[in-house]
Amino acid sequence: MSALLILIISKSWWLSILAASVFLLLLFVFIRRRIETSRRNQVRLEVKIAERTKEIRLQKTKIEEQKRLLEEEKHKVEEQQALLQKEKDRTEQWLLNTLPSQVVIELKRNGKVKAQAFKQVSIMFTDVVGFTRISESMAPSRIVSKLDMLFQKFDEIIQANNLEKIKTIGDAYMCAGGVPVENSTNPIDACCAALQIQAFMEKLKYEAIADHEDYWEIRLGINTGPVIAGIVGNIRLAYDVWGSSVNLAQRMEMLGEPGKVTITGHTFQQIEPYFECDYKGKVLTKSRTKVDMYVVLRIKPELSVHGEGLIPNSRFEEIKKLHHYSSIKYYKTEHHVMGILKKNLSPSLAYHSINHTKDVVKAVERIALLEGVTDEGLFLLKTAAIFHDAGFIEQYDHNESIGARMAQEILPKYGYTEQHVKTIVELIHATQIPHKPINKLQEIICDADLDYLGRDDFEEIADKLRQELTEMGKINARKEWDEIQVKFLNQHQYFTATSISSRQMKKQENLERVIERLAANQYQNEL
Repeated sequence: MSALLILIISKSWWLSILAASVFLLLLFVFIRRRIETSRRNQVRLEVKIAERTKEIRLQKTKIEEQKRLLEEEKHKVEEQQALLQKEKDRTEQWLLNTLPSQVVIELKRNGKVKAQAFKQVSIMFTDVVGFTRISESMAPSRIVSKLDMLFQKFDEIIQANNLEKIKTIGDAYMCAGGVPVENSTNPIDACCAALQIQAFMEKLKYEAIADHEDYWEIRLGINTGPVIAGIVGNIRLAYDVWGSSVNLAQRMEMLGEPGKVTITGHTFQQIEPYFECDYKGKVLTKSRTKVDMYVVLRIKPELSVHGEGLIPNSRFEEIKKLHHYSSIKYYKTEHHVMGILKKNLSPSLAYHSINHTKDVVKAVERIALLEGVTDEGLFLLKTAAIFHDAGFIEQYDHNESIGARMAQEILPKYGYTEQHVKTIVELIHATQIPHKPINKLQEIICDADLDYLGRDDFEEIADKLRQELTEMGKINARKEWDEIQVKFLNQHQYFTATSISSRQMKKQENLERVIERLAANQYQNEL
């Protein structure tokens, strides 16, 4: 029993060990297979990852290559754009160096520039004295170098004084003010620039003398008048001005003294309040007509820095500003009234036209500045001047009251005070013939109203008045007109010191000319 039990127990233990062994073996096999499967899956996965990584890297490489190519193309485009812009800037700078900026703008906008007529332009010519002789004794490179130095300084001076360079021809330098943008101060600007140019040349002269070297001197001439301006040429564009005014400016340069600023009477009339000048008499032009010639000495001491007569001071600029702008109220008024006159004045008014009004405005300004009226009184005078003959739009005789009424209606709209209007109305009435002014402002506008009596254009303007009076049926013959002129000129008087000194003598000459015509009885063939 015990032996059998032992035998049974022994067999159970062995079976258990065998079963356990089998189980462990099976488990081992299972686990190993699982591990192998996992390894195979991992390997496959790693292979896929490696392949995908390779693909991604290839794609990345392609993208980077495309990006690089795009960057290169972009860089090339930018380089081309930069080159185009540089060329554009170079071309535009060339245009700006060659043509006035306003002309360049019009040329870029429209592809062409129309020729334009300008009523008041100041033309300046300079020329080196004895340049032909100088050029024979100097090396060409030195001549060019010195001219370049001079012209660069001239460019700087004229630019600072609102002038435009027109051209250089050898040793000649030409510039102008009032083109291509019109302004009323161009005679003043031109004379300021001219004095500064001559001062620069004088400085070079003293330096050369100190160094025992030769020096250059220039003649400089200025004239103010109407011109035609425009572009000439297709390949080499050039902005130029033409007309008798240009020829006269060159004539002033040719007749002028070295180191001096020589101007015509036309320019003198515009700059007289600002500069001290010497009258040099009448000279013949190429057309055999006589013109007044002056030398500009300096800016008036009281209007120049340190009284030296070269650089304008703040007072000069203040007066010039009034000359150019007056006031916003005035210019709005002027535009309004001039529009009314242009629209409503009869074409038969050969004398009392809009041109007469403009002439009186200009004369008022000149006389006022010379008489020291540079503040509120100036724009009151100019305002009265634009209204003084406005009544002609309604009736011919005794029209001052109509102009005064128009002033009372219009001026308050432009900010004129009640006192302003009162003064202006009094000034308008003061222009009634015969003149009887009672204060300084009235004296100025009366003298301005008949300023032409003492000017070179007396005959031209007087003939317009004759035509007008004939048209109105007030006179019948030229002889009758000259008889009226003699009587009127004998009775007329200027009131301001300015007009007496600058117009009285010429008025007497004009009177004597009419008397001579009457004495010669040049009217025999007149019907």
